[in-house]
Amino acid sequence: MCAALGWASPFPEVPGIAPKWTYFQQRREQFNVVFLGSSRFFHQIIPAQFDAAVAAAGGPATRSFNFAYDGMWPPESYYLVRQILATRPPQLKWLVIDLMDINAQLDSRNNSTMRMTYWHDAQHTWMALREVFASRQRWSIRQGLLLQHSRLWLTRVTQLGRGSDLLGERLNPRGPRKKPYSWTAHEGFEVGPERQMEGAARDEFERTVAGLRKGLRPFPVRPLFRDALTDLIADVRAAGVEPIFVIAPTINPRENFVDLPSGAPLVALNDPVEYPELFASEFHYDPWHLNGAGAIRFTDLLAKRFIAHTQRQP
Repeated sequence: MCAALGWASPFPEVPGIAPKWTYFQQRREQFNVVFLGSSRFFHQIIPAQFDAAVAAAGGPATRSFNFAYDGMWPPESYYLVRQILATRPPQLKWLVIDLMDINAQLDSRNNSTMRMTYWHDAQHTWMALREVFASRQRWSIRQGLLLQHSRLWLTRVTQLGRGSDLLGERLNPRGPRKKPYSWTAHEGFEVGPERQMEGAARDEFERTVAGLRKGLRPFPVRPLFRDALTDLIADVRAAGVEPIFVIAPTINPRENFVDLPSGAPLVALNDPVEYPELFASEFHYDPWHLNGAGAIRFTDLLAKRFIAHTQRQP
């Protein structure tokens, strides 16, 4: 009965994610490029500009959608990749994925929310449990995380609370009228605060970037991360889609990932020597995110690297 309810229910009403899912599904035959990841994609990749830049440089015709959202890390992002593929978008050719390590941490403020529950199927719950086991945290902390992830899996399996979603879909299929989201006018992109860093935050950011300019140390992906990437790449390519992984501008030196699974296309935009404009404080609204002017530059650079990849692609 629980499985039948899950099959009949619409995509869960996950704040922020469900509106993007609905928007994409209503137009899924239009898009051949999908960006999926965290706020570093949500606020930094402008689909219309990306498509125009690719066309202007003689690249393939693209129509892209930004499916990223704040705080979307693996396992959640990998779950959504697989959900998108399961709907078989007819034109989809490329999935551009924010390359981030697996994060199995849970915040006590949101560990019982739909946002935390909806992705806890067996495959991605097991990914989270393996990550907790492999961590070096105290056993008491790991034990709590294991129990919480298991509880979230059980909640999802039993479809606890989904009856209201199903009834709402049947009784009011159009749903309540809501104010349009700002990203609907930009195919999923939402600009961040239009400000520049100032004061102590800017000074600390510039000191950190100066240290990164002295040289980035390579960090091979961990075995668990590598296994997750290998499985994801196989699933994406089995659907006839090409994955492209992107390291967005970051001041975390441990995100300079190397030794990815064989054949994993990588676009690394995290070197402040090679891409100084992406690390200029005037193009950031905080140390981790580009403002509108920075997003324009990041999108153009990503388009150039995308074209270079498609030219090498068989």
